[in-house]
Amino acid sequence: MVKSCPDRPAEGPGSNCGADYVPAVPVEQARATPEKYAESVAKCQGWARGVPFPGEPEHETALVVIAFGTGFAIGAGPMAVASKVMALGAGTTGHIAMDRWVHGPQTRAWHSKQETMMMNCMAREGYVNTDPSVRVTWVPPSLRPDTFRRTGVDSYNAEQLAKAQRCNAMPLAQLVDKGPGYERHSIACTNGQVMAVRCEFGNCRATQSIVSRN
Repeated sequence: MVKSCPDRPAEGPGSNCGADYVPAVPVEQARATPEKYAESVAKCQGWARGVPFPGEPEHETALVVIAFGTGFAIGAGPMAVASKVMALGAGTTGHIAMDRWVHGPQTRAWHSKQETMMMNCMAREGYVNTDPSVRVTWVPPSLRPDTFRRTGVDSYNAEQLAKAQRCNAMPLAQLVDKGPGYERHSIACTNGQVMAVRCEFGNCRATQSIVSRN
C-alpha cells in the first residue's frame, strides 16, 4: 500500500496529510473544550477539501488510463481513482505510476495548501499551531503590517512573556503607556483576547488575566 505522507506519525496530532491532516495544537487547548475542538477540526478539514488539485483534468485522465490498464474504467476524481486502482491491485506498472503520482511534487504542494488552509481556519478559531511542518499564513487584523504599532524599550521582553504563556506564537506588543522605569503593553492573542503586560526595568509580568477585547 502506498503511504501518501510517509514523514508523518501514524496517528495522533500531526499525523496524516492534506485534508486528512490531524491538527497539532497545545494539549490544553484541545482538552479545554473537546466538543468545540472536534467541531472546529471537522469544519476546517471541510474547508481544506475544497482546495482543488492542480491540473485536475489532466491528472484524472492519466489515472483513468491506468485504471483501464487493469480492466476498469473509473469515472471519478483523481483521489477516488487513485484509491480504487490501488484497492483493485493494479499491476507493477500501475503501482509505479501511482507511487510517483502520490509522492510527486504537485501532490505534495496540494497537501501543503490543504494543510495551510486547515490551520489558517484553526487559527481563526483560536487554536495555536505547534507543527513546524505546516505553514500558517493567517494573521489577526490587529497584528497586520498596516496597523500602527507603538513600541518601547521593553517590547521584546513583553513579547517573550506572551509567547511563553502561549498567548501568541508570534506576539507583537503595543505600547500603551510608559513612565520612569516602567512600560505597559497590550498583546493580541491568537484566541482573540488581549494580554496586559507591565514591564519595570526590563522585568515583565502579566498584570491581569488575558481579557476579552470586546
